[in-house]
Amino acid sequence: MGAPFTFDRRWDFAIPPDELWATLSRTDEYPEWWSWLREFDAVGLEEGAVARCVIRAPLPYALRFTVHVEQAVKPELVDTVIHGDLDGPARLEIAPSGPGGSTARLTWALELRDPVLRRLAVLGRPAMTWAHDRVVASGLRQFEQRALDGRTAG
Repeated sequence: MGAPFTFDRRWDFAIPPDELWATLSRTDEYPEWWSWLREFDAVGLEEGAVARCVIRAPLPYALRFTVHVEQAVKPELVDTVIHGDLDGPARLEIAPSGPGGSTARLTWALELRDPVLRRLAVLGRPAMTWAHDRVVASGLRQFEQRALDGRTAG
């Protein structure tokens, strides 16, 4: 099996951690915020919650997986385990930054489990990484515009 796809990014938001957490906890609104989220079924952002997801990538494939919330510490941390076409841990950390702002750090190390996608990744890993980065960039823009009404620090 190939190396996992890893991700470690930080973003600054011009809202305090409690407000960012409250926004992220509105999981019923996720499909309105993110156009690439084709299916989503979740109840809140709390320990023991399970979300079922289908993501449509810019390339001609979809990813189906569940997100199991292992730990949720308001407003600081969400530890999850992902199973399905992708498999592995993901973590969101939220910390105060600057006057009244917050920093969110999202990390994961996910392996492709879908046999077709694993075979495609042998040669297509750069294209898959490009597609992932496009989804994340558009997701951040959509989150800022739709969930935060454009309020970010960068």
